[in-house]
Amino acid sequence: MAKDIRTQLQALVSKLHEVREEFYQVAFGQSADQVLGPPASEQQLQAFERSLGYALPPSYREMLLLHDGWTALEDEADLLSLAQRREEEIRDRVKSFKRMMREGEDPYNPDNLLVVCGADTTFVVYLDIDTRRADGEMDIVEYTYEEGELARHKNMVAYLKSNYDEVRGWIKDEKGADAGSDPDAE
Repeated sequence: MAKDIRTQLQALVSKLHEVREEFYQVAFGQSADQVLGPPASEQQLQAFERSLGYALPPSYREMLLLHDGWTALEDEADLLSLAQRREEEIRDRVKSFKRMMREGEDPYNPDNLLVVCGADTTFVVYLDIDTRRADGEMDIVEYTYEEGELARHKNMVAYLKSNYDEVRGWIKDEKGADAGSDPDAE
């Protein structure tokens, strides 16, 4: 029987948080300085969805109910909390990204929602509203200003799993053959 989304997210968040810490210790001898936010409330999410004009995908919504934000999820880019979305530098980054996408060659729906970004990075992750499926999920797209679309994931669980696998690979690269096999492989 498949795990429900919340259980999958809890396990992945724990594993990813741990493996990112391990990577930073191995590669840099320091902490990753990542911080998981407290849970968002149902009322906060409903207000946010009203402001967007659409319902959030179930896996992303569940992520926010677990942790409303994750500082340094992608190095200098954060999984944006609801509060961060009101900060001027983040609002400016979102406006800049949308303007760039309107003027660029890549098709982009202005209703797409940036979920990961930072004030000083060109890496973003967004929900592609044009891919909404019957289950409410949308593709989660990794994108850089320089290279365009890097990866596309079917939901938040798939995105976090991909991130976990990528960081495990970095650890193996840093350690070489000493990394061993992934003890958490399913």
